[in-house]
Amino acid sequence: MVKKNNSENKHQSYLTGIVTGLLIGLLLFVLIPKLSNYRKATNPESETPAEKTASIKSDQLLSEVTQKVLPDKFNLGVSFGETVKKMVETGAIDKQKFLDLYQSRGGLPAEFTDLFDKDSSEKIIVTKENNAIILNLLWPLGIANKTKFLEEGPMKEDSGNYASTGGWTLGKEEGGKLFNRFPILPLTPEQEKEVIEIAQNIYRPCCGNSTYFPDCNHGAAMLGYIELAVVQGMSRNEIYKKALLLNSQWFPQTYVELAMYFKSKKGEDWQDVDPKEALGSPYSSGAGYQAINKELQSEGILPKVEGGGGCGV
Repeated sequence: MVKKNNSENKHQSYLTGIVTGLLIGLLLFVLIPKLSNYRKATNPESETPAEKTASIKSDQLLSEVTQKVLPDKFNLGVSFGETVKKMVETGAIDKQKFLDLYQSRGGLPAEFTDLFDKDSSEKIIVTKENNAIILNLLWPLGIANKTKFLEEGPMKEDSGNYASTGGWTLGKEEGGKLFNRFPILPLTPEQEKEVIEIAQNIYRPCCGNSTYFPDCNHGAAMLGYIELAVVQGMSRNEIYKKALLLNSQWFPQTYVELAMYFKSKKGEDWQDVDPKEALGSPYSSGAGYQAINKELQSEGILPKVEGGGGCGV
């Protein structure tokens, strides 16, 4: 048997010690943060004072931002006038279908039940509880009101094959047959031009289209709102401001994230952000929002907000 000399044994022990030390160090590097995070998750009291302060500040910031983005209620600045009554008369809305839908959801609030039979000069007040009802009242106006731009626009072909038309099931006929059919809210050529220019600047995060291409319920409802606002003489700046509030109610997660982004990346409070900019493609389109969302996720500052709805009734 050949015996290793002492120097060889020492060298081998030295190498073994180094390898063992590196492995132990690697394990500690990986495990300690995980154990720390687990301890904090299961026992929040284990957080350091600095970590607790940071967490409280983060929660406070989210609360402040959410309140600015999603006020308890706001005045939309327009009234329905006779539009809902006209939509019932033309069949764009089937009154009984509409009532039945909300009967299954606890009933239609009293302030909306008279709209089917009477004119209303009352300004529309939007809340977290009623914003989906308002969406469903504006939606058929956006698809059924007869305008030159719908006749010539991107939906003129196959108009029944979109979520906004095919998805509208609360009319006397299917949505595709209602498209651009009734003079519910007549617009002058100048008013149509105004509606087009505003609609082309307002996007929604469920797709990549502007309101000029109202292929889903949110786009159609926003178009209906813009038409009401232009006919009733609202300024462009005010329309963008109210449109941002509407979009925020319909997509609360998106716009709280955008508010966090503007605050953390640009140092702008939400009330100071230009509504037209926030509603533009870089932020409010599907692709624009996803890019912002991805960036917030990578930095661990993604808030969680409840609410919003899909693209159906």
